[in-house]
Amino acid sequence: MSQIVAGNFPNKSQADSAIEALLAAGITQDHICTFRVNPPGQHATYPIGGDEYASPGADEAGGSALAGAAIGGAIGLAAGLAAMPIAGPAGLVGAPLGAYVGSLAGAMKGMGEDQEEGVPDPDAEAARPAGVLVAVEAPLALERAFAADVLRQRGARDVEETEGTWRDGCWVDFDATPEKTASENRPE
Repeated sequence: MSQIVAGNFPNKSQADSAIEALLAAGITQDHICTFRVNPPGQHATYPIGGDEYASPGADEAGGSALAGAAIGGAIGLAAGLAAMPIAGPAGLVGAPLGAYVGSLAGAMKGMGEDQEEGVPDPDAEAARPAGVLVAVEAPLALERAFAADVLRQRGARDVEETEGTWRDGCWVDFDATPEKTASENRPE
């Protein structure tokens, strides 16, 4: 395993500036790798796409839909029975219609009800943000510290230090979806 320092940049021009500074400082091209990081949710980890098996916040939607269907069905049945003297047997349409509407309302209510809008979930896995990643293979601690400083000075949003497989001048086992490493350093 190689020791790698990586910085995530919001745009290619900042990433190119960092690469130029690293090359000017004597780090060779075969120790620098750059690539685009897709936005969270677009990494196609699963065969049908996406980064997660199920949508976050949808855990409770099934149970809430079932409860909503039961409540809506009961209300629809009561309304249908009350309308039967006027509408005849057509009044019984109220039960399935009420169940359907109730299930939709229940599912929507059950999705993400534990989280306030706009407030990040502290338990959610932190995926790397979209951007341009510049990775530097740096076997020595001094080289890693130097590379991290250059990446920060050139505008990296996140700088992290990790281990990975470096082959033919590139970090080949990079994964944009895991939790960020404990040794992550944020620019001040």
